[in-house]
Amino acid sequence: MLSCWEMSEMGSDIIDHKLSFNSRMAVMMHIGMCRHCRRYIKQLSLTSEVLKSLPLPAQPQDIARVLAALEKEERN
Repeated sequence: MLSCWEMSEMGSDIIDHKLSFNSRMAVMMHIGMCRHCRRYIKQLSLTSEVLKSLPLPAQPQDIARVLAALEKEERN
């Protein structure tokens, strides 16, 4: 059976459906028994969906502006 650490290492491959059949079965078995990993994979999937839905800034100055706004938000 996979460990929680292995599950976290495979997170991106899990949500991107890039696993072999045997790996998928091992993940499903682990998720069936581990509520923490089930929650982690669900959160990772939701985060990925949200990020994919955001428009990408077109210009480097747009990226700098977004980063500055995020830093300002973190300070508040």
